[in-house]
Amino acid sequence: MDSNNFKKSQDVNNADRNIENRPENLENYDEYVSEYRREMRDTKQNATQEGFMTRAKNDCPPDAWNDKKKAYNDAWENNMHNSQAEDDF
Repeated sequence: MDSNNFKKSQDVNNADRNIENRPENLENYDEYVSEYRREMRDTKQNATQEGFMTRAKNDCPPDAWNDKKKAYNDAWENNMHNSQAEDDF
């Protein structure tokens, strides 16, 4: 069994990046969406809104979730709209 098969988010060498990208530390929610989509692409998984919202909720302090839920949802919608427009070119 390969015990060295960590997810990027579990990589201890990546701790500083993970702290910087936690939702409560981001000023731009679109960056969080982009990071999620990039990680899903790199691991050959589908990036879904449900998966994104679940990750955001898990990374967000419970008392802040209700205040930030709409911002994450809007960032997802904006990011998906922008990526579709880029694909049309």
